[in-house]
Amino acid sequence: MEFELIKCKDASGYLNRSDVIFIDLREESRYREYHLPGAYSCPYEQMQVWEKKLPKGKKAIFYCEHGNLSLMAAKRVSKLGIRAAALIGGVDCFFKKNN
Repeated sequence: MEFELIKCKDASGYLNRSDVIFIDLREESRYREYHLPGAYSCPYEQMQVWEKKLPKGKKAIFYCEHGNLSLMAAKRVSKLGIRAAALIGGVDCFFKKNN
C-alpha cells in the first residue's frame, strides 16, 4: 500500500475532518509546547505500542519536527492497511506558513 505526501500549504484543509487523525511523532515534551489542533501525541520511539491501534477507517497524517520520521511512520503503517500520509517539512513548516 502507498502513502500520501501532504504539503504544508495543504495541511490546514485536513484539520477538523472526521475522516482524518493527526499523529504527532515528536517527544511528549515537544507536543506539550505546541501541536496541530486535535493531534494525538504518539512518539515515534513508542510506535510498536500504538501503531496497531490506529483506526483503519481514517487517514492517519503523521508529522514530526522536520518530516523525516513522518515519512518512515507513514510507510510503515501503510503496510498494515492504514491509509497514511506524511506532512512534508514537519510541524514547524505548518506554523510558519500559517502565522
